[in-house]
Amino acid sequence: MLNHTANSFFEREYPLVRLFELGDDHVIYDAKPHFAFILSDEELALLLDLLGGRTEEEIMGIHSPDLEPETVRSLCLKFTGLQNNGVFIRGPVDEISPVGRDRIGKLLKYYDENILLRKFCLEVTEECNFRCTYCKRTIASEAGGHFSTELGEENAFLGIQYYFRKYTSFFSDLPEEKKKLLLQVVPPGLSWYGGEPFLNFDLIKKTAGYFKALPWNEYSISTDDLHFTANSNLSIMTDEIIRFLIDNRVKLYASLDGPAEEHDKCRVFENGRGTFDLAYSNLLKIRDLDEEYFSNHVSLFGVHTDGHDHKKCADFNHSLGAFRCEHFPAQYTGVFVSDPEAAIKNYRDSFQDSLSNFKERAREESKNPDIDMDLFSGLFAFSSLNVDRPSGKSSLNMSITCPMGFDNLMVAANGDLLICHKSDGSMPIGNCSSGLDIEKLIDLNEKYNSAINNRECKSCWAVHFCKICAAARMSPDGFVNPTRKECDFFRLATEFRFACYLHLSEEHPDLLQKITDHRNDPKHFIGVIDKNEF
Repeated sequence: MLNHTANSFFEREYPLVRLFELGDDHVIYDAKPHFAFILSDEELALLLDLLGGRTEEEIMGIHSPDLEPETVRSLCLKFTGLQNNGVFIRGPVDEISPVGRDRIGKLLKYYDENILLRKFCLEVTEECNFRCTYCKRTIASEAGGHFSTELGEENAFLGIQYYFRKYTSFFSDLPEEKKKLLLQVVPPGLSWYGGEPFLNFDLIKKTAGYFKALPWNEYSISTDDLHFTANSNLSIMTDEIIRFLIDNRVKLYASLDGPAEEHDKCRVFENGRGTFDLAYSNLLKIRDLDEEYFSNHVSLFGVHTDGHDHKKCADFNHSLGAFRCEHFPAQYTGVFVSDPEAAIKNYRDSFQDSLSNFKERAREESKNPDIDMDLFSGLFAFSSLNVDRPSGKSSLNMSITCPMGFDNLMVAANGDLLICHKSDGSMPIGNCSSGLDIEKLIDLNEKYNSAINNRECKSCWAVHFCKICAAARMSPDGFVNPTRKECDFFRLATEFRFACYLHLSEEHPDLLQKITDHRNDPKHFIGVIDKNEF
């Protein structure tokens, strides 16, 4: 009854506050200061009276049968102190992300001076010889869909020059020990993307040579430090291409959805014929030529839809012995959860069983000196949760996407600069000839932040855990927000992760500390790199 009363009160008066159960106690989470603390039934009842406007004298009279007068006074002082530090600020937030052009401009200036350009990608061609049914370009066939534009050599070299200047400028400002760490965790890197990038293998070879020929040595960076990645649908794997991949230790992200009957459901040629036989034979060709390269540098990335047998796909890909295997749900513009009502029902129905399974995994891993951190990646977001010294405000002044244009950048085949390879290309932020266009970047951030600062998001207790990036929201008309039902699903998923986090905090605090340490160690978890925090 107390829980129901408390939840109703918080939803009505403090929508960014969420109540969770922890055994016989409760955990209060307040999103404004991103702060959580534990309290008992008696303490929760007293807190509700205090937040409801009762005086200390009234509270003393109500709670004297259960609590000593000194305890009541101490709790009132504690809760009032929390209020003075920005906990329990009534109502939704005033603002999540800044929308004024001057404020955005100052933020972008900070990004430009302090954020490492961590990922740099060349879209060497838009052309693709597959017509995967979940591909955005296949779906958009009536509006042009697939194109055959190829990146020109001049634009590619200009883009590489820009990246070289940005990386070496950041690198030069670091002390020696941080330089060594940066080369270890994020060495200078060049990625090739498409379409199917190996349809323009000639440009890949030229840009690799140009990248390696830049004067890295002037900054005490060896060509052995350089890092290359490529995405491929495995349709083109000549001996020359494979030798190039091996000789340059290219991290290859190869597309394979699973065994033939699963892969061919969506990954097809223009005539509708399945592509598995070609992709699989080329994958084995790489493995047969150099098994060490295959097991250390080739990752298999699959896409699954509601029509795929996810387990069968995952089991097949894992059986091949590649370095890494992952599957991602198909993404469609404006769709963030497929059939959210069904997804919510399935999540609720399996919530307790999933939590029991997590508890069992946690118990086993707590005994393991070499913890499988992939099992706990869903808890990484809690590494920034405050449990002491809260400081909350009505304006969060936060961004729930990466520093667009500064952490990640792609040179599109037409020479435009885009925020990343996931972008639909509709909002370029400059071009290779003139560089980043700050006014376009301000426009982009203004549109994105305006989309985020809606009533629903400003009243959402899970705002700090929202991980839908800008590129996934992007459409030709602006930025798309999830529907209320989709957000309900995201909040339910966050509730589950919160329950897992609370279990570890109570039963396996040492394991939780190891997870937090792993997440905060740049040698293991590579996020946005700010020179003031690196």
